[in-house]
Amino acid sequence: MYKTFLAIAAICCVGLISFTNANAQQSTNDSKPGIVRVFVLAGQSNMVGHGVVDLDDPKDYNGGKGTLEQVMNLPENVEGMKHLKASDGSWAVRDDVFVYYQVGERVKFSGLSIGFTRRQGEPHHFGPELQLGHILGDAFEEPVLLIKTAWGGKSLQKDFRPPSSATDGEKAGDFYTKMCAEIDSALKKAASLPEFANRKLEVSGFVWQQGWNDMVNVEATTEYATNLKNLISDVRLHFGIDDLPFVYGELGNGGEPRNEKMTRFREAQASVGKMELPNVSYVPTASFARDAKDSPNVTHLHHWFGNAESYFLVGDALGRAMVDLIEPPKPRVLILGDSISIGYTSFVRQMLKDEAVVFRPMKKQKPENCCGTDYGIKQVDRWLEIDGGNWDVIHVNFGLHDLKHVDAKTGRNSNKAEDPLQSDPEQYESQLREIVGKIKATGATVIVCTTTPVPPGCKPLRETDAPEIYNRIARKIAAENGFAVNDLFEFANGKLDEIQLPANVHFSRKGSKVLAGEVVKVIRSCLAKSKVQTRSASE
Repeated sequence: MYKTFLAIAAICCVGLISFTNANAQQSTNDSKPGIVRVFVLAGQSNMVGHGVVDLDDPKDYNGGKGTLEQVMNLPENVEGMKHLKASDGSWAVRDDVFVYYQVGERVKFSGLSIGFTRRQGEPHHFGPELQLGHILGDAFEEPVLLIKTAWGGKSLQKDFRPPSSATDGEKAGDFYTKMCAEIDSALKKAASLPEFANRKLEVSGFVWQQGWNDMVNVEATTEYATNLKNLISDVRLHFGIDDLPFVYGELGNGGEPRNEKMTRFREAQASVGKMELPNVSYVPTASFARDAKDSPNVTHLHHWFGNAESYFLVGDALGRAMVDLIEPPKPRVLILGDSISIGYTSFVRQMLKDEAVVFRPMKKQKPENCCGTDYGIKQVDRWLEIDGGNWDVIHVNFGLHDLKHVDAKTGRNSNKAEDPLQSDPEQYESQLREIVGKIKATGATVIVCTTTPVPPGCKPLRETDAPEIYNRIARKIAAENGFAVNDLFEFANGKLDEIQLPANVHFSRKGSKVLAGEVVKVIRSCLAKSKVQTRSASE
């Protein structure tokens, strides 16, 4: 997907179309008839982009703290940002997502990568378009074109003033007019590019990131909600699309509001998202702020201090919000459980890939073993916050760790019958109740899964009749709370010779896949009931 830049020999536009790489290469577009999804990215300097890529001068760039090169190598970001570079270490360039940005008399156009700002010369900066483009490119099969139209130091009250806000002989703001003209020009000229041959350009969404100049002006802040609402209406009128998806980001610079002006302005921004406007999404961004001391431009609060992680996260959130408007998010499923659940989770994820998004706890990029209920009590709050939480279904599978014997002194696994259980039935009941109580409080549909059979000869020691004792407790708790039950014990018990390893509580790969089928069956049933209930409530 990520390839070197495409090139065009020469195109007559509003000046020269420039590329960040002059090496010509044939487009990988298959040129089949279809559409190109076009998204407009508009606003002021934080849409222009001041995220620093690699500059590390001690005086002007704080020694490289908070640059893209630095933050993408932080342990917590390695996995989530690895797509930004190609296998050879160069900055990756997508051949299915393109950016068109008119900068003065020149146009920057090529596959998505770094460098799409108003700065000329070498690409050392980027804006929200970088990760936003990756999110959109991954979400849609069609090619994506991002049209950027943004300038620093511009207000919505004056510069971008929409026609519907112009009264008493006023006219629309000069930069509103210029914005529309640039979009129209880009659509016309991009339609003739070979990358989009035999495809129709279709405007699919509008992304707005702006506000600083209105925030510092009390009158502009007072007008902001009205002006933004009018901007949304006028942009839709311009394109002739009444419900054009519109996403806008909070002016989250600095994190928590630093003064009354910032507080009032953010309240004005948020109020538009609460209006009854179809297909509009307001994206909070304050949590993406990073400290000045950890950023390249320590005096540039208005530009997120140039912090690359901030700009990456803003683009990520804006892109996800746009995808959610166009394609409503799939239900979210969380699987909690021991190693048996680790075995079937990947199969469940694959079986439900078109119906739901399946998560489970992870540690160091590997599936986390949720172990027994004693461990679960300590970790459940963290698990429920994975990827922001907001679960539709949570599938809970505890028991095999609780019923094993452990050394009383060391807590290590034991093969001695006289050693205590990790959690005896009374402890198991108390701990499971606490865990599912917290899960129930999230509003998710809860599925309690019975623990699977224990064959003779297992180590550490587990009695073969213990699962039924613990499962009776699990079924009782489920019944009292109205939870669904996935009786994986009964399902597996009749076919252990085919699916379970000898003298082992674990299952073969084939066995885990068989278990996954039963897990999926119960999850699908719960999702179907949820849809019926949602539909009934709306009616």
